Amino acid sequence: MIGAEILIIVILLITITIYKKNWVPVYPYFYSRKKLLKIGHRGVPSLAHENTLDSFQKAIDTGMDGVELDVQFSADKKLVVYHNWAIKNNSGEKILIQNLPYSDIQKISLNGNEQNEIPLFTDVLDILNKKIIINIEIKSAHILNTKIEKNVLDLIKAYGFENNCILSSFNPFIIRRVKKINPKILTAFLWSKNSPQFIINTPLWVWICRPDGFHADIDYLDKNLINWIRKKNMSIMTFTITKQKQLIKAQLLGVDGVFMDDPHLN
Repeated sequence: MIGAEILIIVILLITITIYKKNWVPVYPYFYSRKKLLKIGHRGVPSLAHENTLDSFQKAIDTGMDGVELDVQFSADKKLVVYHNWAIKNNSGEKILIQNLPYSDIQKISLNGNEQNEIPLFTDVLDILNKKIIINIEIKSAHILNTKIEKNVLDLIKAYGFENNCILSSFNPFIIRRVKKINPKILTAFLWSKNSPQFIINTPLWVWICRPDGFHADIDYLDKNLINWIRKKNMSIMTFTITKQKQLIKAQLLGVDGVFMDDPHLN
């Protein structure tokens, strides 16, 4: 295991040497250093079940600047809006989303409420207006061989959200592929010390994916990391704000925006 980690570090160093001169992050036009952007984390979970149409609609109704959502493939390659890799069906059996066709996923009630269906990505796009910012976290069980990026990008283009969306992922290779398919799309690398380890859990993966932004866990964000990010000219957002003290910390650190559960937290 140690040998594998050393090999990956060597690969990272080589990649840094190759790419560092060519990487110019794009700062989103809708970010303002004078205003902290507030993005509804999976909608507004404080008011409605996360990642449901009701939750996203409430984010719009309460005046959030944008919404964040998670997309992943179902077994029949439909883009499903759901955060966890697995879900309990109505019989209590835990099954991976990627192993279920969407027709079966539709039958699963969230929190026992038949109104809370797991939506498709297109269902969410249908209710969003073009003024709202949309942050899409792309999830894939496959590290290197994925096809989900093109499907997401095709829908973003079809719905006219290319100018006000951000595509993010904990997987640096997903971000890299997004940029290869459409260099104009804004991207962000997700990072947290508390997240499942991606081979080696380090912010240095930015040299692989060359994102426009860096989205970090508020519990592990500090001035040193902020300075490191700013020197790379990347935008900075932080997740997930659930408490007043976290919001104050984010404001003092000078981030561009926050992902939050409660739209009324000030």
